Amino acid sequence: MLKIATVAIAGSGILICSSACSATAAVSQETCTFTWSDVQDRDMLTAVSEAKTLAKGEKWVPAMRVVKSGVAQVTGVKLDKPHAAIASLRTRVGHALVPIGRTYPSEVSRGETSFGGAGRFVLYQVTPRLVDADFVVECDGKRLGSGHATSWQDDDIRGTAQCGVETLDDSRVADEALRMAC
Repeated sequence: MLKIATVAIAGSGILICSSACSATAAVSQETCTFTWSDVQDRDMLTAVSEAKTLAKGEKWVPAMRVVKSGVAQVTGVKLDKPHAAIASLRTRVGHALVPIGRTYPSEVSRGETSFGGAGRFVLYQVTPRLVDADFVVECDGKRLGSGHATSWQDDDIRGTAQCGVETLDDSRVADEALRMAC
């Protein structure tokens, strides 16, 4: 099988791609521009406990079940400095994002919990501001390719909700946890 390789010199680096691979950008990403589309920025439910009926002041160590996990990453076009895509996305969404390679949930909530009143309760964990976005990257005026980036704000949020009781903060994530556990 004959493989065709295309080599183009761009700025201070080289772009190399064979017919069997995606583009590898070795150009200086300082001169690159990322154009973002289909940017989704939302809180994501990552773990939920089973619902537990508790008396007032009763202590509980909930077992959390992971319902969604992921990794901060850049896919598609291969970049020498993929963190440049995350830095550009951070500017686009206006809040800090975790570096490539970080996983969520970072840890599943553990420990003893108690409530001020009696009821049937659920604990849940959220990865805040999970961002998924598509991009096109151009370096020195040349389109290198397209890709997808995933990252999130560096924090895990834990919450509680009571089965059969409307959530006060009108939280989509709390409602999802209640639907799963109650």
